[in-house]
Amino acid sequence: MASHLDPRLAPQSGRPVDHAGLMGTGVRGGMRERIQGHDWAASPLGSMDDWPPHLRACVDLMAAHGFPMIALWGPDLLQIYNDGYAEIMADKHPAGLGQPTAECWPEVWHINEPLYEQVWQGRTLTFSDKCYPLRRHGRLQDVARVERERTEQELRQTNAALQANEERFRQFAAASSDALWIRDADSLDTELLSTAFDAVYGLRPGQASGALRCWAARVVPDDRQAAIDAVTGVRDGLPRVHEFRVQREDDSRFRWVRDTVFPLFDQQGRVSRIAGIARDVTEERRWAEHQSVLVAELQHRVRNIMATIGSITLRTRESATSVDDYAQRLSGRVMSLARTQALLTRAGNVGIDLRGLLNDELSSSSYGAQRVVLHGPTVMVPPKAAEVMSLAIHELATNAFRHGALRDPDGRLEVSWQVREDPQQQRWVDLHWVETHAARPGWEPPARRGFGTSLIEDRIPYELEGEGHLQVAAEGTEARISFPLRHRDSILQTDAPQGTAIAGGSVDLGDAGLLAGHRVLVVEDDFYLAHDTATALRSAGAVVQGPCSTLQAALQRLDGGGVDAAVIDINLGQGAETGVIAALQRAGLPFVVVTGYDEGAASLEAGRFVRLQKPATPAGIARALARLVQAGTA
Repeated sequence: MASHLDPRLAPQSGRPVDHAGLMGTGVRGGMRERIQGHDWAASPLGSMDDWPPHLRACVDLMAAHGFPMIALWGPDLLQIYNDGYAEIMADKHPAGLGQPTAECWPEVWHINEPLYEQVWQGRTLTFSDKCYPLRRHGRLQDVARVERERTEQELRQTNAALQANEERFRQFAAASSDALWIRDADSLDTELLSTAFDAVYGLRPGQASGALRCWAARVVPDDRQAAIDAVTGVRDGLPRVHEFRVQREDDSRFRWVRDTVFPLFDQQGRVSRIAGIARDVTEERRWAEHQSVLVAELQHRVRNIMATIGSITLRTRESATSVDDYAQRLSGRVMSLARTQALLTRAGNVGIDLRGLLNDELSSSSYGAQRVVLHGPTVMVPPKAAEVMSLAIHELATNAFRHGALRDPDGRLEVSWQVREDPQQQRWVDLHWVETHAARPGWEPPARRGFGTSLIEDRIPYELEGEGHLQVAAEGTEARISFPLRHRDSILQTDAPQGTAIAGGSVDLGDAGLLAGHRVLVVEDDFYLAHDTATALRSAGAVVQGPCSTLQAALQRLDGGGVDAAVIDINLGQGAETGVIAALQRAGLPFVVVTGYDEGAASLEAGRFVRLQKPATPAGIARALARLVQAGTA
């Protein structure tokens, strides 16, 4: 570029020149330092402090650019150039900085001088691939060819780098368990689908289609519009996260998918692509539901425990003789509950060994085999019975330590049990508790029924539907307890909720056995209704053939065999057509006709079919076909 402006034109008054800031911070160090360190004061341009603002701005823009650029300034066309042009200068650099261009390039002055004259006249000239025989390294060279070769080499390098980046991205996408996808923002057609997309949606390799409606057809109708809106809404430039249900192609199961959708912008800041990351979050949602159920169940169990402790607290007061006695009795009963909870937890809430319950309370090893005798078969006490029996055994053992056989050195305790079956083949446990010791002088029967007596004679019959009897005498205590081995949950039991199937909304029949193994042909020209009907049929266990949108395609399917039943729309876009129906009737196959015609407008001959008037739900269509098939096999 060139200028007729006076090179001595002073900058704006009072405005200092920042040499370090000239040409910005993005300039490569070579030419920036040379331009700043050049002795411009000895040239017609004068000191950089005196450079006009537009010269400083020109040099600043040029030097910051990586493309070869040169500025020719003043009447002498003094050269100022950037790092890229320095490579063209070759051995004429760095002497060419600040040199008149006619002196630097005399071999082409006869070409350039007329061109510069036109520029002085205000014209803008543009040349493409112009040949310049420049003298460099002591010989003339076709610089246009050299620069073209250099540009082509840089282009090849750039393309190789882009291909390497693209390959790295494809490897990353292929290794990800999440499905990565990119759509054109205008057409919404798919430009990229990672291999995980097939795994998330249960598709065969290559089965996925790029059209938006093909993806949307896999989304259950209840969630479809919201899913489409989430994708198209990203055109406003804001990312979105949404969840929806799909039916997998391979196993017909419904799954939850979370799609994180975000915009990709072009150089003008417009949304040119819509990208997303899809993840199967079915198990994550199940776990979240399990946690909420588990918390509610835990709250229920805790309330039950607190209610039980509250009842024990009140009843302990009735038999306590002092504060210390009250504290001791209450602590023992609560600890008995805690031991039972620990045993149930270790046993996985399946029950507790009866001998283990007795040993925990009696600590028989400290009394010797002669004083405490336990004998009976191995029997697992169900959780509810274990909860009640642990308290009953605790009360009997506490009484034995304080007042009974284990208080006297010559006392003896024998506990025996057996398992029997009643006439209804229900297994029962019969436990016999016998304490013997020397007669207590002046002994009198208890004046009132205590906590233990009430627990054995009242609670066991009430909660376990068993029997309980307790007799206390001067020579010892005898208790007989019988209860059925019937599984009932303990108040201490907290089971993790079982996994539940994911419901598919209006296309989920909830029973995969209705059409299990039946090959059903679907003939329907409406894209979404066809795929929704197919989804409902798969949820009932059917193997779907099609869907087919034309008469020819449907007849080809029938001719090929492998069809047991069909769902048909009479009107496939060209008026009422009964060709498929006639073929089904000849074959004696059951079918459902879904039509918008009145019965009189499209009459059908007798056969194994059901006629449904539109609008008919996909689930209603599948159930109608299931009833028809089941009636034919009855």
